[in-house]
Amino acid sequence: MIGSVSPATAAPPEVSSYPAGGDWPPGLPNGARVILAPLCGITDAVFRRICLRHGAEMAVTEMISSEALTRGKQDGAHSLRGLDMRAGPLSLQIFGADPGRMAETAARLSQLRPEYIDMNFGCPVRKVVNQNGGSAVLKDLDLLGRICREVARRSSVPVSAKVRAGWDKPSGEKIRDIARAIENAGVSMLAVHARTKSQGFDGRADWDLIAEAKRAVSIPVVGNGDVRAADDVVRMYRHTGCDAVMIGRAAIGNPWIFREVAARLNGREYRPPTPEERIGVLLEQVRAAAALYGEPAGVVGVRRQMAAYVKNLPGARELRGRIMGAVTVGQLEDLLGQYSRERSA
Repeated sequence: MIGSVSPATAAPPEVSSYPAGGDWPPGLPNGARVILAPLCGITDAVFRRICLRHGAEMAVTEMISSEALTRGKQDGAHSLRGLDMRAGPLSLQIFGADPGRMAETAARLSQLRPEYIDMNFGCPVRKVVNQNGGSAVLKDLDLLGRICREVARRSSVPVSAKVRAGWDKPSGEKIRDIARAIENAGVSMLAVHARTKSQGFDGRADWDLIAEAKRAVSIPVVGNGDVRAADDVVRMYRHTGCDAVMIGRAAIGNPWIFREVAARLNGREYRPPTPEERIGVLLEQVRAAAALYGEPAGVVGVRRQMAAYVKNLPGARELRGRIMGAVTVGQLEDLLGQYSRERSA
């Protein structure tokens, strides 16, 4: 399985009392400052390639189950479908609650030479949490430390961890304890989603908690949560002093957000995508997904992103109603071609 992989809603907070200086984070040791966050069912090989081409400086895979991978289960291969390490800087994210299986998974995947083996301690999804994985691990700092130590020991590449700000009620003390436990176990980088497990994706991300983690450890800290535009990258860095920023849900159907950030970073004017560009990249993604997963699975799997791609187009509501029923590439091409002809008539 692994041998077939090619190697190589609320406004964000204002600037707080955690001055960082400057406008842009210094980046990770590999230079990455703006990273595509892992999103289950979204950041597959097809979408990662698109985001890397549009300016993401590193991408993190969907979660790879250590239980499935080490037990030889077929569902463990899903997150590895189409994986090509030559596509750009990639971090391979794994999850589980068994230190031995997590370590074995890290040892095997690190042979592919990713930028990082990343451990997920943030996923709030019930199916994962009920297996004591994802954010459930944050309830047991001893288990958290044991997993981190074993993975760091067995991995031949740097190891990182992505966490929520805690399980339930957020506090500076909790996130500092989590961050220190991770650093003390030999982890090289920490990403903090500034919401707790109990919050899910509701409410506002508390960027103060990213700042608390940054002040507690010496390893690089990546900020995540409520980054929707280039200005948010600036605000997050000024607010927290983080070393890099992750963008997740804001990239769904909008890989151009990385182009926007790159333009701001390099002092260039940002030009938003035209309707033709949006439709073109949407079709590119659907065609590639259909080639990877087959039809109708590849087409149906992109539906959530289809809606996001066309969200701000003229007549978006009607167009969305049309395309969400497409199950083949040909059907989608016909519907989008009809839309383009109608708009230009």
